[in-house]
Amino acid sequence: MPQPTLKASQAGIEKAKTAQTGKGWSRQDLADRVVVGEGKHPQIGIGVGTVNNFFNCKGVKSQYFVGICKALGLNWEKIEEPNGTPSPQESLPNDNPIAELEQLNINHDNPFIPQHGKIDDPRFLFGREREIRWVFQTLNSGSSVAIIGERAIGKSSLLQAIYRQAPTQLHHPRQPIYLDLRNVCDEDDFYRALCDKAGIETAKGYQLQRALESHRFLLLLDQVEKMTSDEFTNQVRGQLRGLAEGNNAPLRLVVSARNPLDILFPDSEDKNMTSPFRGICVEETMKQWDEKISRKFIASRLQASWLTPVAQPVNFTEAEIAGLIAESGGSPQKLMQLCYQTYARYIN
Repeated sequence: MPQPTLKASQAGIEKAKTAQTGKGWSRQDLADRVVVGEGKHPQIGIGVGTVNNFFNCKGVKSQYFVGICKALGLNWEKIEEPNGTPSPQESLPNDNPIAELEQLNINHDNPFIPQHGKIDDPRFLFGREREIRWVFQTLNSGSSVAIIGERAIGKSSLLQAIYRQAPTQLHHPRQPIYLDLRNVCDEDDFYRALCDKAGIETAKGYQLQRALESHRFLLLLDQVEKMTSDEFTNQVRGQLRGLAEGNNAPLRLVVSARNPLDILFPDSEDKNMTSPFRGICVEETMKQWDEKISRKFIASRLQASWLTPVAQPVNFTEAEIAGLIAESGGSPQKLMQLCYQTYARYIN
């Protein structure tokens, strides 16, 4: 049986366009942020063609339609064409009901979420205000930034926060572009992705420089260590340096990595070339959480405003809190997971 589809009304499309503009997203950015499904392995990201169909008032699979609306912060029922609601015979599959999709994997009975992956919902980001201030101070001074930190310390979540706040925090406007290099196959694929996000024809070298001359972008590169693989040469890193040099350069960079950049790219020095990011990126090392911030995090989640109100709110004992902090070892993700388990024992 074919899956049901929904169509947006013309008035709904206008609301969606306004929401998209307000977020500063391209259609590809929106496609990358759509979440479909529940449980441990939701689908994150859909094809940009589906987003184009949505904006062209064409039929879109119901779960994708709801996901697009949710990513834009819209109520899907107010966006759909009035006659586009699926009939009872065409209800969504049991594992993807609309009611579940609207939750987008948010369990209002347990505030310690998400347990894995980057945080792209500003409600759930905690404890990185100092780093965010520092990043924008550095960017506004004319330098690019490298965020260095161990695995699962929150680098990707920090990049997402910078992406969201760039339109209001940068003194000189730049359109933010986010690229997770784990989704990029090789050097040619990188150029295709960059140009697609920038809205220009695919190019490299001088043609890319010419195409970007009239643009100003903030390029956020997640997992930049991917550029150490055999699929990338120093040439692409050198071009990034060239495009990011100068106060009025087409690109300003924010890159994330687990190790300092000079350690990641020693091949530049071996070939008597300037390290691709030396003098361009000022490095900031993300630190683990100390006891003070860990305690504040636990308290803030137990009192979260978006929790479903209950007669007897959950509170952890002092012994539990001390044990959770000690066992987490300063890892934000580990603390989140441990707190989730502790909270679950209370409500179950």
